[in-house]
Amino acid sequence: MRVSIVTIAIAASAPVMAANPLGDQRPAVRPVLSKPAVEISTGFEYQEGKYGTGQKVETISIPTSVRVTTGRFQFSATLPYVRIDAPGNVVGGGGVLGLPILIDPNQTATRTRREGLGDLKLGAAYTVPSTIVGLSLLGQVKLPTASNVDNLGTGETDYSLGAELSKRLGGVIPFIGVSYTIPGVPKGYDLRNSLSLRGGIATMLSPQVRGYISYSHSRSASRLLTNEKQISTGINAGLSNRLSLGVFSTAGLSQGSPDIGAGVQLGMRIF
Repeated sequence: MRVSIVTIAIAASAPVMAANPLGDQRPAVRPVLSKPAVEISTGFEYQEGKYGTGQKVETISIPTSVRVTTGRFQFSATLPYVRIDAPGNVVGGGGVLGLPILIDPNQTATRTRREGLGDLKLGAAYTVPSTIVGLSLLGQVKLPTASNVDNLGTGETDYSLGAELSKRLGGVIPFIGVSYTIPGVPKGYDLRNSLSLRGGIATMLSPQVRGYISYSHSRSASRLLTNEKQISTGINAGLSNRLSLGVFSTAGLSQGSPDIGAGVQLGMRIF
């Protein structure tokens, strides 16, 4: 029901990490900016796993995002181009943690390959004033721009709310987060609301490079899939005053998660 897997892109000039869309495994810590800042990013993301279907499910996503930060608020929009090579009853864009699938009980399991625009995700975040801890409140709406005929999406609107707490301890930032997703339910589906939890640690590897590792657990939105559990790790690097680069990898710990995932993201600050 959520945005794609972990997206990595931070402005190189930002001293701490930006608040993230729901499903992103980075810590949602960011500076409060006195002037508006705009960043665009794009990248390449890959996941594969069987998800309990008995067949390999491969998902490729090329997300394009725009992020606007002003004061304590941040707004984002992400539209991916996706390709799914999987049984015909596998639906893209279904995972609560950004994982790629749901199971459509109305379709056969004949293997197909389909591609096209994915669902548009609109997000907002607010950094709560605090000198003790970092607290971000997050919300997201997934709009059904993906083709439900090709099973690239469910054809329904989903809603998510979340919060993340972090604390800088020298060069280390522990963080925990929670989110709650309310999926739109297409005809013939048996979906349920989902609660997800995550936690991890971020640390500075050099003045312009930050690494992180996190663990996430989420109740599956579909009763046909087991709960989602995965470990994520990645590095964010500032290449210049305007360019940033991120790489990540994920490993699934349950049948409801991808076996492996990896990706790269390039961000550019416009102003």
